[in-house]
Amino acid sequence: MVWKKLFRQDDTANRPDTPSQAEPGPPAEEPVPPPIPGARLPGSAAASGSRTLPPHMQRAVQERKRTPGSTDPQQRLARLRQQRLAILFDVDQGELAEEDENPWSHRIALLTEAMETVNADLASLAAAAPAPTWPVPPVPITGVTATDGPPFALSMTIGNESFAWEESLDWAERGHQISLPELTRTQGRVEAIVPADAPDDIRPALTAHLAQSVDAFAADLREHRLNGDPLPARLTLTDLAKPSPRVGGWLDWAGRSAVQAVRAAEELRLRRERDRLLSERSREAEERHRLVERLPIARRRLADVDAEIAAAEASLAQESSRKPAR
Repeated sequence: MVWKKLFRQDDTANRPDTPSQAEPGPPAEEPVPPPIPGARLPGSAAASGSRTLPPHMQRAVQERKRTPGSTDPQQRLARLRQQRLAILFDVDQGELAEEDENPWSHRIALLTEAMETVNADLASLAAAAPAPTWPVPPVPITGVTATDGPPFALSMTIGNESFAWEESLDWAERGHQISLPELTRTQGRVEAIVPADAPDDIRPALTAHLAQSVDAFAADLREHRLNGDPLPARLTLTDLAKPSPRVGGWLDWAGRSAVQAVRAAEELRLRRERDRLLSERSREAEERHRLVERLPIARRRLADVDAEIAAAEASLAQESSRKPAR
């Protein structure tokens, strides 16, 4: 019959084992990954774009929530009065800097005076007379003998005095030499080669120069030996103490002057001191100029704060007058 065909249901529709018509069950649960340390769920604050505050900032926020807000009139008035004290200090400093007699000008004058003293010392150093000197006789230097090491050894005779030098080796743990050692004089008295007719006031300086010059001469002879160069011949004591015509004193074997070295070091020290004084004087002048330049701004800020304080005090007075008397 037709109506049976229209309203008849397929027998397979009621079968629960049919995949297409089976009753839908709960969806299969997907494996949940293990939690990541420090990660946030999608509905947390991190997923919404905000970050978690560090513990010390969280405590500060909580303390701020416990305290009354900045809208408290009493707190606002106290803050304005504290701000007025800071601005008033800037005004006082600016007005002090405007005066003719002020601490900055006083310090600038002292620094200028110190710079003039340093300049006078530099001029005196440049115009210093040559140091005293004394001629050294051409005492022959003989018996120059070098022995390759290690350790390296050197010996010579100046006049009747024998001199000897030897390297003091410095060894690492595995037996390797750390650096080229310096020569140490093991024999010889410098006082024995100082001219007997040298004046007493010159003898100490000449003795110190010869002690430095003979050691420099020995170090130079070692360099000649290590480089394979022939040792100098026909040397005399005069070659170790030539008079310096420019600054006085004597020149060593390498042509260096101890007097010139001392004067150069003193000149460098004076120039650095002058640069330091100049820089400090510039800072004092800049500080005074800054205070004077900012004085009008500080005065305007003081007037504004005074107006705010007066308004806050009037508001508090009105509020207290409205309260009923107990």
